[in-house]
Amino acid sequence: MIISLFIGVKNDQCSQPSYSDSTTTEDLKKVPKSVEDFVKSHKEAYILSWKAGGFLPSASIAQTMVENGFNFTNPSGTSLWKAHNMGGVKTSKKEDFPVTLATYGNDAVDITGTKAGTSVGDNTGGAYTYFKDYNAGIVGKAEFMAHQSLYKGAINNPDGKATLMAIANGGWATDPNYLVSLIGAYNSLGQKFKWIDKEAIEKYGEAPYKANSPIPKLPTDKIPNKNESKNTAGVDVDEDGCVVNPNPSGEVTGKNGAPTQTLPPEYIGKLTLPMPDDKNYAGNSYPFGQCTWGAYNRLAQIGMPIEWFSGDSGNGGNWGESAKAKGYKVEKGKPHIGWGASFHGGLAGSDPTAGHIAVVEYINPDGSILVSETNVVRAGSGLRSWRVISKETVAQVNFIQGRK
Repeated sequence: MIISLFIGVKNDQCSQPSYSDSTTTEDLKKVPKSVEDFVKSHKEAYILSWKAGGFLPSASIAQTMVENGFNFTNPSGTSLWKAHNMGGVKTSKKEDFPVTLATYGNDAVDITGTKAGTSVGDNTGGAYTYFKDYNAGIVGKAEFMAHQSLYKGAINNPDGKATLMAIANGGWATDPNYLVSLIGAYNSLGQKFKWIDKEAIEKYGEAPYKANSPIPKLPTDKIPNKNESKNTAGVDVDEDGCVVNPNPSGEVTGKNGAPTQTLPPEYIGKLTLPMPDDKNYAGNSYPFGQCTWGAYNRLAQIGMPIEWFSGDSGNGGNWGESAKAKGYKVEKGKPHIGWGASFHGGLAGSDPTAGHIAVVEYINPDGSILVSETNVVRAGSGLRSWRVISKETVAQVNFIQGRK
């Protein structure tokens, strides 16, 4: 990979350094022989991403595998293949990408949503950010994540699995099984690249990303080519540089807890409802193991049943509207113990189309809640798990009172 970038930085410029558009000679049409081949050829970008956004390389690689499988040859085109988007980076603002722009040029990031590969096909809205090449995409993803309020636990985290758990809990994806997929990808792929983590941490330390850091200044000559790639990743923050916009994304859903198979110890002795049983109650026509199947049984067990809804009306995310149409009491953002909790598609990691349904088991003083749910851990197994849902997410949930 050879990058030609010419820079005109003025010492008195304080919004963003002025760069001419850069041209990459990275062969974007050449298909890597393997994921390992791709990662090794972009090692310096992964190392720089640790500095730019505090995103651990091994975790970044595992997440890309889950998001798009490193599919470079999909004839239909994907956000990776055409937009060089390393997985799920939506359009935001250019101020979120200071190091990417400083390193790869002013045209390294496009947030118009009009370029190839930027269309979102999972009904979650918005558009994907376009990066001009994979190096920009790798570094840009780290910066995007660092500038959101939802993934703070993933930033400057030297533990790969803990990083991925923080991403899943922050609601990056809509798949309720996202965390399981991330950990599986880390075990099978990501951890193979912990050697890159080691190099990155040795170079930049364990907490390289600092919010509100100045935009880095680059030398006044061109960025070194691949034969000098060590310096490409060595962009230093200048104390006299321009300040990055410190305001995070306006999106707020809070930090949700990780699902657990057993009741969290801090709730032992606090629950007023009986512990869930394993019975399948009469009238439950939902597919075994689905969230709807589990919620139906739990509500029936505690004497607050909600009837079966047919077709799409029975999707977990539609229970609020379906129940209201049937005369049930439904309140948005107002949880009650023993009520159903319907998450619209995409909320708290739920499926973008079907959404999710759980049952409120406890309400915390801070407004967060503990729910029981199925199809989150070991999907389709019928296993019931527990999860704390943040106050911010609770505000977007429809709560349904069953009929005694």
